Amino acid sequence: MIASHHNRVVIVGTGSVGSAVASAIVEQGLCNELVLINHNPDKAKGLAMDLADGSEFLGRFITIRQGDWKDCANADVVVIAAGPKPKPGETRMQELGAAIDIVDPILRHMTDSGFDGILIMVSNPVDVLSWFAWRRTGLPRAQVFGSGAALDTSRMKAIIGATTHLDPRLVSGYVIGEHGDSQFVPWSTVSFIGKSFAQYLEDNRDRYPGVTLVGIEEQTRRRGLDIKGLRGGTSYGIAATVAGLIRTILWNERSVVSVSTLIDGEYEYGERDVFLSLPVALDGSGVGDFVDLHLSDEELAKFHASADVVRKHCAQIADRLET
Repeated sequence: MIASHHNRVVIVGTGSVGSAVASAIVEQGLCNELVLINHNPDKAKGLAMDLADGSEFLGRFITIRQGDWKDCANADVVVIAAGPKPKPGETRMQELGAAIDIVDPILRHMTDSGFDGILIMVSNPVDVLSWFAWRRTGLPRAQVFGSGAALDTSRMKAIIGATTHLDPRLVSGYVIGEHGDSQFVPWSTVSFIGKSFAQYLEDNRDRYPGVTLVGIEEQTRRRGLDIKGLRGGTSYGIAATVAGLIRTILWNERSVVSVSTLIDGEYEYGERDVFLSLPVALDGSGVGDFVDLHLSDEELAKFHASADVVRKHCAQIADRLET
């Protein structure tokens, strides 16, 4: 008898982000079964039906259905994309109070189901909620991470690509730290076409007047807010990002990505008990080894400042872990 590998992905939250993530998974044919959970079951059921209606024209058939918490028990990956509807002008950190009220019960239900797969946090503020999810669920550190700066890294590359009129995938580098205002680009580690990007700009100053590293970094930092101002929210960039993370896990691609993960004394970073984005090896077992970037003193100071921001907000919800 032929044994077939069956994998299941569960998405909790079917708003604009969760729906876009589900669509990206289906279009790329990443899993055998996609289960959708929402506090309003009809919305999850309707999305499942809508996605399934395009099955004839997709490259791979996927079972798509509305589910409930017991479906988490045998899931390989659970994605939490539920959260409050962003208010105009409100930062990710300002959403924390409303977000934890939504996410904490989800984590309890998921844990009660017996889930022992890989948990990807997408809900914002993602670094704080990833730390909380790791503490609440008791899952091994390798199995809990947030989408973090993987999206910001892709944004940075997209901006460089648009600036140079070249393929953004030629950029090698990462955004690290918080997925938020304190994130930064360690330019000493970013390369482009065989040289540092800083040197590339310097060598081509006449072609890119007014383009600076500081300007690109600020564009990257503000990109999400700019998109929200233009169309009311972001969804497709994060959907492609999360789908890529899921593909890396389910297909054991062994990629290096900048995701929000537990920092607990590794290498030069000198931080403990905080979730921040750093490039790490990601495969079928979850988060693996860190990449030691050898940050400059200035970059390391920025990393510590970012850790302070996240840690301060973790302290605001730590008491929830006692109930």
